[in-house]
Amino acid sequence: MKTYELLIAERQPTCGGKTPVRTSIKTVTTEDPVAYVRELEPESELRTSTEADGTLIVEMDHNGFWVKYEFTED
Repeated sequence: MKTYELLIAERQPTCGGKTPVRTSIKTVTTEDPVAYVRELEPESELRTSTEADGTLIVEMDHNGFWVKYEFTED
């Protein structure tokens, strides 16, 4: 299994002056980052891409909410 730093960015509707994008960072261990996200978002269509530095990006839209998962290998 590989260990990744995972950045999660969630765009939410603006409401009450809150920031429209909420971010969190965590460390995860998984063999397949896409399968990891699929477990979190089983009913969403996922789009994947890879940055030049090897960061794997998994994005999805679900009921009008956009979420981006960025996996950077430790």
